Order: sequence, then C-alpha cells, then structure tokens
Amino acid sequence: MRTIIQQIIAGAVEKYLEYYERNGITELSGMTKDFKAISDEMAREMLRVFIDTADQALCEAKAERKADGVKIHERAVPRELYTALGPLRYNRTYFNTPDGMCHLLDGLLGVAAYDRIDSGVSAELVNLAAVHSYGRSADIATGGDISRQSVRNKAMNTGEVVYLPTRVEESPGSIHIFADEDHVNLQSGGNTVVPLITVCEGKRVVCKDRHELIAPFHIHGYGMKPDDLWGYAYALCAEKYDMSLVKEVYVYGDGASWISRHADVFPGAIHVMDVFHFKKRMKSLFAGEICQAHMLSANAAIGRNDKDAFSRIVRVLLREVGESMPAGKTRENKLKAITDSGGYILGHWDAIQNIRLPGSIGSCTEAMVSHVLSARLSRNPMGWSEGGISKISMLRVYVLNGGRVEPVDTLAWKRNPMRHRVVENIERYDRIIKRQSDEVLKDARNWRWFEGENMISGKTTGTKVALDALGRIRKVS
Repeated sequence: MRTIIQQIIAGAVEKYLEYYERNGITELSGMTKDFKAISDEMAREMLRVFIDTADQALCEAKAERKADGVKIHERAVPRELYTALGPLRYNRTYFNTPDGMCHLLDGLLGVAAYDRIDSGVSAELVNLAAVHSYGRSADIATGGDISRQSVRNKAMNTGEVVYLPTRVEESPGSIHIFADEDHVNLQSGGNTVVPLITVCEGKRVVCKDRHELIAPFHIHGYGMKPDDLWGYAYALCAEKYDMSLVKEVYVYGDGASWISRHADVFPGAIHVMDVFHFKKRMKSLFAGEICQAHMLSANAAIGRNDKDAFSRIVRVLLREVGESMPAGKTRENKLKAITDSGGYILGHWDAIQNIRLPGSIGSCTEAMVSHVLSARLSRNPMGWSEGGISKISMLRVYVLNGGRVEPVDTLAWKRNPMRHRVVENIERYDRIIKRQSDEVLKDARNWRWFEGENMISGKTTGTKVALDALGRIRKVS
C-alpha cells in the first residue's frame, strides 16, 4: 500500500511540475483550476486505495465472518459516486449476512444502496436549491456535472428540517409579527397560497432610507390550518422569548381571514393594517376625476378617526358615479371598485388607525413575502407540484433562518428499516477496519518513504530532480 501511495503522490507532483514546465506562469484563475483538477485526481486515487484496503480487510477476516455467519457472495462489485472531489469509482464486496445481502463497505461509508451522489454534495445541492433554481444549484456545486432533475430529487428526498430558535437572555417588551401570503402557480393549473409569518423584535436604521429587522425568523404555513399555523408561531415565540415579559404584540397584515385568527393565540395583540394594501385600496377607491375630488376629505376623516364621515364620503362617491357616468360595464366596474375598497377600509378601520400608534414600526409584509418566498417560488414564470412547494418552502425558510441542511438529512438510507440491521454488521466489523488502518498508519509520517531512487524511472529531468530533493526533506513546517 505504501508503494501505491508513494506512486500516487509522485505522479501528482510530476504533473504539477510538467504543467509549470509547459505553461509557466499564466492567469491565476486558470492555474488554480488546473491545479485543483490534479489535486482532486490525486485525492480520489488515495481514497480508492484506502477503500480497497478496508474492503480487503473485511474479506480477510475469515474467522470473524465465519463466527457471525457472514459469507462473501461476490467480489469487486463496481460503484461510481459523485463526490466533492468529482466522480469516485471503487470496487467492494457483496456479502451474504444472516440479516440479508449487503455491501458492508457501503454501510461503513454511509452510502445508500442506489445513491449516485455523495451525501456531502447532496447537502450542498439542497442548500443551494433553497435559494437558487435547480439548474443554477447544479452549476454552482458541480459545474453542471449533475442534472437539474438530480438536484430536484435530492431536495424532494430530504427529510424534515425544523428551525428551533435559541432562547434569548433578555426578552423584549414588544414583538412584531408580519403575516402575508404568496400566490404560486401549480403545474396542474391555477394557483395556491403559501402563508408566511415573520417575527422580529423591531427594526433599526442601516443607512439612509434603509432599515433592517432585528432578529427576524420566518415561518411558512403551506398545508397548515390557520389555527395550527398560529399555534406553531406562538410555540416558536415562546421557545425564544419569555412571553410573560412581552407586553405588546403587533400583528401586521392585510386583514385576510387566516391572519385574523391570530387573536385566538395572541390575545390582546394589536392588529396593524399593512400600508401597501391600505394605499392600494385608497388608490382604487379614488381613481378617476369624479372620485379624486373627495380624496382630501377622506384623508382628513381617516386622520381624525371619523369613521362616519368616511362612510358618508363612500356613499357620495357611489351616488355621483351612478349619476354622472353612462350606463355600461365601465360604470359597473367603478361602482364595484368603490363598494369593495370602501367596504375594505371601513371593515378594517381600527387596524388602519393603528398604523399611527407610537409602537408600530411600519409594515413590510410585501417585502418579506417577496424576499422569502416569491424570489424562489413565483417571481419567474414557473409551475410547481404541491410536493415541490411544500419541500422548497420548508427548505428556503429553514436556510434563511440560519439553518444548514446536513449530509445526514439527505439520506433516504437513514429512513430505511434495513439500515438498522446492516448497521449492526457495520459496527461489529468496524474493529477490523480500525485494526487495518492502524497498521497502515503506523509509520505514515516517516518521510523515508520518499527516499527511494526509483520513484520515477527514465532520464534525469527537472521533475526527477525536484522529487529526489523532496525525498530528502526531514522536517515539514
């Protein structure tokens, strides 16, 4: 084995020096890319040697295998796995055990039976897929070596990942909750709603005309009933804060029915109308020359909290439009807009008045939905399956909350009942692998490995001189 390792390292060094002899100093980006390819190839060769040695140790442990009833079924079964070093090819032995047929070495390596992508690469792909498209994720992580469909499969097979906030040492006196939803197109036609709740402790100035939320975290509610979603939101808040010390809770939203259910879980919470939706309704209400003449009076009524005066203005608008515009579809549409928008503002009058409360920090529900959900789910023309929406919403919220999908999260193998029986064999035979590795590493740092005169045969070249000099090194700093 030492000779093989010696040859691998010598071969890599020769490739480095030959590259330099051939190209000299060139553009740094190109050199680093080429050198990385050489390094990755060397590392793959080293891994293959270690893996082959471990598999050989399992085969040679005849006494242990006989006692446990483990027999060799087939040797040198090939496998290819895409890793962070690129495609890794190795052979392993197929064993017949009392618990079934398995590749013990694959279990030791934590590789599922039919995986073609290493769990570390899989985790990187899934983390990227929470932010980027499947195709872009494949390009970033593997240079396009993996297909977008493979990235999707890895995302869909990833297990549940749940954000759990860290308990704060000092709970704030108030918290602010933004609630809105994204409308996502379905592949089957139509669209569906993905609710989003964002909780924070306030906002602070970053620079002129720019603010940021303080300690925000996000909750998506796709597929959840409103009561369950708000119950979950409260549970996370209670995990992070001592809710007995939180005296005020501000809930910002557009008044949708599911948002109003917050009152069942956060009693006494102050509902603040989202400014974007309020202005949108005001614009619809007072569009056109006839209605625009009453805008100042309406704003004044809102400013002095005179709901009756605003209601009278809405009735005046309906009368004037009905009398001034000719009968037809245009007039009917305008009357409907006045009825809908006027009713919306009157129906959420108290929430609109709460916009001006001293403790209100201003709503940013649209910005939150755009940043957290729309940027991945609905901003570009695309259609989703319901499973895809559920999984990507979960992953995106988890990653934006600071979580990282780990390799073990991507393993369908960990949810396979057969794994538990195979793992018993893995743990039993791990001692054999350990004994073999101890033997290999006994003199691993003895640099006399490199003193051989015949590391590279043939005529004396600059490469051979450099390797001979390397072999005489005693101290590595």
